[in-house]
Amino acid sequence: MINDFQEEIANRKLRLKKDIKKTGGNCARMLLILAISIYAIGFAIILGIKVRGMILGIDIKNNVDTNTILGLSSDAYNFLIGYLPCIIGDVIVIILAIKITKIKIKEDIFSKNKATKMFILLGTISCIGMGMISSTIYAIYSTIFKVAGIIIPEPDFSFPTQSGYLILFLIYVCFLGPILEEIIFRGFILKSMQKYGNLTAIIVSSILFSMFHLNLVQFVNPVLMGIVLAFIAIKSKSIVPSIIAHIFNNSITFALAGISLLKIPLLESILAGIYILFGISALTLFILKYGKDFVGIIKEDTRILKTYEKVKFSFSGVWALAYIAFYIVFVVGIMIVTNIIKN
Repeated sequence: MINDFQEEIANRKLRLKKDIKKTGGNCARMLLILAISIYAIGFAIILGIKVRGMILGIDIKNNVDTNTILGLSSDAYNFLIGYLPCIIGDVIVIILAIKITKIKIKEDIFSKNKATKMFILLGTISCIGMGMISSTIYAIYSTIFKVAGIIIPEPDFSFPTQSGYLILFLIYVCFLGPILEEIIFRGFILKSMQKYGNLTAIIVSSILFSMFHLNLVQFVNPVLMGIVLAFIAIKSKSIVPSIIAHIFNNSITFALAGISLLKIPLLESILAGIYILFGISALTLFILKYGKDFVGIIKEDTRILKTYEKVKFSFSGVWALAYIAFYIVFVVGIMIVTNIIKN
């Protein structure tokens, strides 16, 4: 009788491992396809620009004096090979995710919000405080890298100078980007992993959210922000509140970046003080008021597999390992190239 019971437990454990491995692999597969799609689309657009230039007899050489690249303004070029491929890639992956996960957009992802307005408000503003924590952590490890003589490549988030492309840039980084990312990460990926437990789902989706950014500058922030956004999505049973928080986080970040371009030290100091005060206060209140709810949400069944085992098996499949390898090669490769060029 005891042997039968032990055998059943062993079989259940094996089935769970295989299921987690498959689901985690599917999540990684979507992100690997997303990354490859973005760069493939970007390359195709560059090729198209070159062909267009040759057909029309346009000089498509880079011209620093006129601020043109391949016959286009630098703003147009950056949008076409940078943000447009990201939008197309996100849409492709969302369509793919619908088929792979069987999760329904309306019923499962954009379901009716169950959280209070106070929870959403504090959760949204607490993103500032979480961002400050991640910035501090980044400052520490970036300083260590700097002392070691290693330069960390930074993503180009400079504002376009042409008004039309500035509007498109802000629409993407402040609205469209957060919406698409929430559908993918707090929608399909978080929802896919939730059947194994909320804590497992939060950890896996947050790690993948960090890896998705493919750089060490945005390494800690997406993990910490992913935890907050996942908690908001789980408690509210909808990604609408997490979309609101994500939009707010991106918008306030770029608003402050825009204000810094005005070169008004007094204004910057006042806003920085307000930013810090609001961020710390909101995060503190959020933890005090909803900390117990978070602890309750992350409790999961660990009788068959511990949480760390579930996370481990989530990243043990072929697709997951391929994505990890892609991430390491890409990030390390860019860092090596950057340091060689600048040295």
